Amino acid sequence: MTDKKEIRLPFPSPPFWELLGIEVVEMHEGYAKLVMPFHEKLTQPYGIVHGGALFSLADSAIAIAIVSVVEPDKKLLTVEMKINYLAPVKEGLMEAEAKILRRGRIIPSEVDIMNNNTLVAKAIATYIILDNDKKL
Repeated sequence: MTDKKEIRLPFPSPPFWELLGIEVVEMHEGYAKLVMPFHEKLTQPYGIVHGGALFSLADSAIAIAIVSVVEPDKKLLTVEMKINYLAPVKEGLMEAEAKILRRGRIIPSEVDIMNNNTLVAKAIATYIILDNDKKL
């Protein structure tokens, strides 16, 4: 078994990630992989993972992919995001792999969410990069 490489983010891990169980497991130039384990507290009334939890995982993965290429003195915000839910998740680990599609002030990106080797969701998003001194 290999040692888990520590990934350093330019900000503290968001408390929301702790609530959902989200972890960053891989990050490099324009790419990130985040995971979220199944938990009954993440489900909707039919026992499958709520779409909002998957959306949050996707949004978080894209943000980390972008953080890997943006200067530390910049802020990034989601401008728009769309997700297609392709299969239900009832157990196991959800793995989100995100990549940026183009660099610039406006950054389009995409993410695939897998569960047990099945594509369960596909999302695309657009982020904007702001200077740290600009008001939100």
